[in-house]
Amino acid sequence: MTLHRRRMRRVVPGVFAALAALSLLASAPAASEPTDDAIAWRDDYGSALAEAKERDQLLWIQFTGPWCPNCARMEQDSFTQPTIREQARTGFVSVKLQSDVNAELAVGFGLSGLPASVIVDPSRQVLEVHQGYLGPEELNGFLRHAISLREPKPANNPTLLASRPKIPDRDSSKPADAAADYGPPRPIKKETKAALSGYCPVSLVADKRLIHGQAEYTVTHQGRLYQFANLVTFNRFRRDPERYVPVNDGLCPVKQLDENKSAAGDPRFGVLFQGRLYLCASKAERQRFLQEPARYAAVGVAEKGFCPHCLVESGEFVRGDPRYSLTQEGRRYWFPDTSHRDAYLALAPSNSTRR
Repeated sequence: MTLHRRRMRRVVPGVFAALAALSLLASAPAASEPTDDAIAWRDDYGSALAEAKERDQLLWIQFTGPWCPNCARMEQDSFTQPTIREQARTGFVSVKLQSDVNAELAVGFGLSGLPASVIVDPSRQVLEVHQGYLGPEELNGFLRHAISLREPKPANNPTLLASRPKIPDRDSSKPADAAADYGPPRPIKKETKAALSGYCPVSLVADKRLIHGQAEYTVTHQGRLYQFANLVTFNRFRRDPERYVPVNDGLCPVKQLDENKSAAGDPRFGVLFQGRLYLCASKAERQRFLQEPARYAAVGVAEKGFCPHCLVESGEFVRGDPRYSLTQEGRRYWFPDTSHRDAYLALAPSNSTRR
């Protein structure tokens, strides 16, 4: 946490100082006096979240700043509209936060500009994020869409999180379906056992540390329950879950390859290879994995981990990379880069899922 806060002091001033410079170009008009039917903005995130849980309503978080002219525009143009006020009154617990005072929370939501509107359900799962000015009609649609995301999904899709909303700074080279397994949120299912023995997968992969997750930061992904150390790791997983979940469904690749046995891996004996997490069953299996990582990493991968496009086009055995994988008709393939994967997709585009 100490390292994260130091990072915050480096990152946040650069993010919001540029916004502060806008105050030199445009002065914010004075906000109108609140009336009885005005939006009842709270000013404390913790108490607003507790209220949202108690009332079983969505939490609308509006990040703002006194230097932000577009924040003042929304105050006058959008927040004064009767339809917006009625939606806020009946469907949301609304909290307005200064971005500089609540910088760590803002960065945890992946924000980089103001104004920013964030909708969270009572279990802290993010439904909608928008950065930038929203006029009355846009804001009205934004709020209505957030409410619609709480509608139950069919029983054959038991996922929890909504698809990640499009944020302006998103990397367009990233596959569009990186969070496609996440559907509209539901109440968290009470499981008796969390994956990875309850350790946070993001802390394990990104920081190489075993940190127990907290029950309040819980996600079900592909039928497995994961817990996270804090809001920051929770949101990092939400943006790119495949980076952090264990390969081979968490089974020990050494036991599977050498002994033809299916044995659950242990996070205490995890191995990071080419950016992916492999779980071995014991210290002995971990040592064997480290001696031949490429051999064990390809367990369960078609063509033994070699690029299928290279095999078809030139007959060459080119080792694939798990960061550029593709699941097609139940089989998983590796490619050396995105160009080979896209070329293979062009030849056989049916039933494929990029990862």
